[in-house]
Amino acid sequence: MARTAATRETIIALFAKSGNVCAFPGCTHELITARNVFVGQTCHIEAANPGGQRFNHNSTDEQRRSFDNLLLLCYQHHKETDDVETYDVNSLRAIKYKHESLNGKKPFKINEAFLYRFEEDMRAYWNQIDASNAGQHVAPEFSVKLNVSLSATKQFAEIGAAVDRIADLLNYFANSDRSLIEEIRSHLEILGYDLSAFDSTPYFENPFFNRNWEMHELASNNAQVDLVVAIKQAEVRFIEQYVKTNPDDGEVLAALEDAKQQLRVMAVSAGYAD
Repeated sequence: MARTAATRETIIALFAKSGNVCAFPGCTHELITARNVFVGQTCHIEAANPGGQRFNHNSTDEQRRSFDNLLLLCYQHHKETDDVETYDVNSLRAIKYKHESLNGKKPFKINEAFLYRFEEDMRAYWNQIDASNAGQHVAPEFSVKLNVSLSATKQFAEIGAAVDRIADLLNYFANSDRSLIEEIRSHLEILGYDLSAFDSTPYFENPFFNRNWEMHELASNNAQVDLVVAIKQAEVRFIEQYVKTNPDDGEVLAALEDAKQQLRVMAVSAGYAD
């Protein structure tokens, strides 16, 4: 039985939905290099010829070369899917469906000229920001120092430190309000006032007792929870996108795993005070 090649239209459709990466889950191996060399392979879910993996005697030649029966893989994963016990027809179709659903609406190839211009524009922008902050601030002695050389992951660490400082300030104000009634009493005592009426006032009628309690114990706490969770979600989302184009950056991969684990904990433990 002669093997029937896929049509040009089918190949175009396969590449249009491929995202130019191997369809195997988690693989980022490109299919066509920057020099337009095809380094991937076309894989039949049900083999084109008898004796091949997952060959279906009930299929026609047209079905075997159809879009639904083909997916694009790198060499390594094409060989791996030869294991028909692990990769049966249904599992490969699920892999194909998921990959094409995720990548089918993406542009096949990024405009490299645009990417180059964008990188140059952003590099110039950050240099300008750095120079403005260092030498053009309207009040240099009070200027907030920007560190534009920080990596994205370290920038999120700086944001976390700023949130901690805000938490410390809120705690300071809460402690100050908690001690307010004793400070007032001590001051009146020093001035020689009779404190019997002050001391006999029920706590619920004393405007200085637990002043701003709801703001300190509920509102500020809940606002901090919202802020911390939102920042952690943004961190995971940002690094997720970065890793897609920098899959070999070990430091960032480690940072992503750490951020993911922290968000997992928040997902089951973060809550509001009530």
